[in-house]
Amino acid sequence: MDLRAFSGLALAAGLFFAGATAAAQEPAPTPTPAATPAAPMGETAASPAPTGAAAPTAPAARPAVPANPRVAPGSGGPSSSPPAPSAQRLSDPPSVRIETLPAENPFGLTAEAPAALPPKPVFTDQVVEEPLYASVRVDRTGKPGTSRRARDPIPSLAAETKKSFDRWVFEPGRRGGQPVDSSVSVRIDLRIEVKAPKIEQITLTPVTPASPLPAPLDWRPDSAWYDSLPAAPPPTDGSVAVEQLESLAIPKKTKWDADSYRGPFSVRVWVHITAAGKADRSIPIQASDPVLLSDFRRQIGSWQFRPARVNGQPVDSWAELVVSGQIGYSVDVKQIANLRKSLPELSATAP
Repeated sequence: MDLRAFSGLALAAGLFFAGATAAAQEPAPTPTPAATPAAPMGETAASPAPTGAAAPTAPAARPAVPANPRVAPGSGGPSSSPPAPSAQRLSDPPSVRIETLPAENPFGLTAEAPAALPPKPVFTDQVVEEPLYASVRVDRTGKPGTSRRARDPIPSLAAETKKSFDRWVFEPGRRGGQPVDSSVSVRIDLRIEVKAPKIEQITLTPVTPASPLPAPLDWRPDSAWYDSLPAAPPPTDGSVAVEQLESLAIPKKTKWDADSYRGPFSVRVWVHITAAGKADRSIPIQASDPVLLSDFRRQIGSWQFRPARVNGQPVDSWAELVVSGQIGYSVDVKQIANLRKSLPELSATAP
């Protein structure tokens, strides 16, 4: 090859690569900013147009977008990126305030002289009326089966009470016009004469700030107890629940064997003794027979206690009264009523 021809080719190649490098290093031209459109009447433009800019032009009409545009995958359309997550409101979770039990018994009192019993507490005969609630299973012939006590004011007579139910005779309950096996719920109103007890031990102990709080005996008025009963589960012995009967099983012969009791008793109550020496409130803690709670409220209501003293002055105070000994009851049935509610079995912790 001629040397001059080779030199020409080399020069042409060098010029080509030099031009390409210069083009790559040359900065891109700065785009001219678009003119700001004039603000509508009554509004202020966001910023004035720059000096020397082109006159503003009306914005082009925005093309209509279909409600659900279909865009090919990878085209950069709406379906190519997930929607932005919606904003969520942050809130603190509900909190439960923490409380602590008092370090001292709120019923307690530190007294220089505690309340005291009368020198000779007087007990008299009392007449108390209390209802007994029970359920008896009755077959389609009217014969009684198992019975259970739901609320019994005299548990000391539980065996005699069961014997009474076993001897009752019923008109069976009916559903669809036919006699069926069912349960009957009854309220037996009792008139109980409580004889004056023979006291073997009686104590009155002051309640101090260090005294532990005992579990009280739940013996509310019978109406409050009955109204608060939860719905009983369906019977599992094949009988029809009281609530599903068209006519209830009705007791026809109701001989009552639980008509008397004589034996030991015990009562434990907290008593509020006023500065005047009178008992005006009580909290039942334990009773061999709950009927005694009504009896003892009447007995101690007539007593004159010696009130507690603080700084030489009589004050209100609480004290624990415990009485035990021998007692007797005479029991009469006033009336028997059918109930339209299934009754639970007596709790194992109840009297």
